Amino acid sequence: MEDLPAELMIDILSRLPVKTIIHCKFVCKKWRNLVLDSSFVDLHLSRSPTGLIVHNKPQRSVYDYTDMGTLKWVEIEDEDDHHHLHHDPLMSLDLNLAPILQYSVIYLMGSVNGLICLRHHSPKVDNTYICNPVTREYVILPRPQQCREGRSAVTAYGFGVSSRTGDYKVVRATQQTPRKYVLLVPNGDEPSLQSVVEAEVYTLGTCQWRSLGRVPYLFNGIHGPFLNGHCHWIASDQMGALQKICTFDLDNETFQLFSSPPHESTQLNPGDKGLAVLKGCLCKIDTYDFEVMIWVMKEYGIKKSWHKEVVITQEISVAIQWSLPEAMSPIEVLKDGSILIFYEDKLWEFNPRSETMEDVKMFDSDLNGMAYRPSFIKLQNYESERVQIPYLIILIRPSMEDLPQDVMANILTRLPIMTIINCKCVCKKWRNLVLDSYFVNLHLLRSLPSLIVRCISRLDMRYPYKPGILKWVEIEDKLDRHHLHHNPAMSLDLNLSSILQNSKVILTGSVNGLLCLSQSVGHGGDNACICNPITREYMILHHRKDTWTFICGFGVVSMTGEYKVIRTFQDSNPTSLPRELEAEVYTLGTGQWRNIGHVPYSFDHSDQPFLNGHIHWRVDDEDSPESLCSFDLDKETFQLFPSPPSEAIEESYMHFQSLAVLKGCLCKSDTYDSQYTIWVMKEYGIKESWHKEVVVKLGIIPDLDWLIWEPMFLIEGLKDGSILMDYRRERLFVYCPQSKTIDRTEIFDPYFTGLAYRPSFLKLRDFVSERVYMF
Repeated sequence: MEDLPAELMIDILSRLPVKTIIHCKFVCKKWRNLVLDSSFVDLHLSRSPTGLIVHNKPQRSVYDYTDMGTLKWVEIEDEDDHHHLHHDPLMSLDLNLAPILQYSVIYLMGSVNGLICLRHHSPKVDNTYICNPVTREYVILPRPQQCREGRSAVTAYGFGVSSRTGDYKVVRATQQTPRKYVLLVPNGDEPSLQSVVEAEVYTLGTCQWRSLGRVPYLFNGIHGPFLNGHCHWIASDQMGALQKICTFDLDNETFQLFSSPPHESTQLNPGDKGLAVLKGCLCKIDTYDFEVMIWVMKEYGIKKSWHKEVVITQEISVAIQWSLPEAMSPIEVLKDGSILIFYEDKLWEFNPRSETMEDVKMFDSDLNGMAYRPSFIKLQNYESERVQIPYLIILIRPSMEDLPQDVMANILTRLPIMTIINCKCVCKKWRNLVLDSYFVNLHLLRSLPSLIVRCISRLDMRYPYKPGILKWVEIEDKLDRHHLHHNPAMSLDLNLSSILQNSKVILTGSVNGLLCLSQSVGHGGDNACICNPITREYMILHHRKDTWTFICGFGVVSMTGEYKVIRTFQDSNPTSLPRELEAEVYTLGTGQWRNIGHVPYSFDHSDQPFLNGHIHWRVDDEDSPESLCSFDLDKETFQLFPSPPSEAIEESYMHFQSLAVLKGCLCKSDTYDSQYTIWVMKEYGIKESWHKEVVVKLGIIPDLDWLIWEPMFLIEGLKDGSILMDYRRERLFVYCPQSKTIDRTEIFDPYFTGLAYRPSFLKLRDFVSERVYMF
């Protein structure tokens, strides 16, 4: 995932469930920054499905005003032929955790783009809050001027976003208690009192309310649903007649009358909301004689587009004992046509096709709510606001158990090897995850180069047949430094294996965390052993007893992923002379060796690096046109391989050569009387791409003259340009070409051999037909 472009990462993360995204924020700093990025927030919001936000109080505390209740987010699985409501308790927001909200009543005033407007009301307090349940933030709006004067009653609230500027605004209308009675005599009627209604607006991020002056309407419902840049209410004129729809334009900040349905309700309850937004359309609820009609405006602002869509008949209302059907509040229309309705502290589901009404028994009583689309909009982005976090944060108690398997694997594969091994012991799920092939492959892609070393103590050097101990060496490899580290707990004592005891073991090759060991017990008893030091498994590949093994090679077929071992051998009791050199191939999982016939070349058996599907050797034949050859593991054929340019080597009684793979390139080192040289093949298989990278000449650096007199074997190239070398199969040295210095590492006792190694969790038990042992 680290290699993906940021926009692709954002595209992937924005499709995940909200709870999963919250957990992903804890994976790494990069993921956290992506989730906080405005591009992610906007893209996620455009894909965010509509659910419900519910304010719920347990039945035992319905009349307990010290219990503020809980905001609960309800997800809706909405398909054309079915739907399902789901609430995760871990996604609840306990309002009692905020001391400022205690000892009062909480009302939901509106929801836009994942932000919720709450009204906090008590005899002494009437405050407004903007909250995001997903980010667990809330903002306390300052007290409006009318509240400070103490002579107003709130009659309307609206919350929305300006379509032109993107500003989030709260508008509230208050009915003032008149200080003087104002008499109006309309049409010669009796004098009556005129109410004074004033409005204020608050723009999020400004920290102040602005007065809008007087409003020429009386509002019949506090909550004004938001749609198309407008908040909507049922209103009447100052005389209480001519009930119409009134809107507030958040762009122009003006009130105006709005097109209403052709039939007005004759029994509109003053406390009725009367309006709703369903499926992106403004709706009006009319009630008459226990019958409920829902009018839908198909085209916003077009009076002729009002249509009567739903009728809840008197029989249904009476059957479910709705005493005040006009108090019902439709919340959401689902794809199958069902309508979710709040009524008398309960959530109902009305099916227009079957004309049935059912109680959705999801929560306890004292319930109200609204449609809600979760988002990751950060209130902290509004610099002028004082954003509260600690008191509203409930630890979701994010559990690794809740993460998808691929996210879990992504996290665990980034951990150190020892930590992953310990994680296997945490629970069965984690153990199965580490054993899963997806995890194994992903971890292998991220596995860092290291060393595997076979150490032999000074005492065991007296005995020719001692297997020794395998020790894994981690490399902290930086551009400006490196450090070698060995954890003794990761050592593998080969002497613990009854099969390997009393035998000589040679490191032959390493591929994808698997080691190939050549086991020699003398008198023709040579075998190959495949081992994974991390999983502590091994298998023995038994040879024919009547043969002498000369070389072994180990690699993997790039096309099929098959792991193969090749060995060259001669019969110990040939029927004819001279003895013919033959080769056998063993494919892991088959349980047998296959003879592939005569070997056309004579090899040096000191090293056999694997690269690009081929095993490489030095040809031990002065008449050969090339000094290297390779074995194609896919075609199972030998061929000569392009070699470095030959140099005139002066007569010398010492000439040492070795092959290795450094930083993904085949390398060859030459040591003779006057100099030590390292050749690097920049482009695999291209003879002209051989370049002389390192040259140490006799006398130029006196401290390094001894390098030319002894065999040195290449092991690994580091980021700072240093090269790890195996000196005489006894000691580990680090050569720095920049400073032209060589240092001996004191990490182990002398007498060892080493290989480059990439640890993995590849299980040998996955190879059927093989008998696998454990150390």
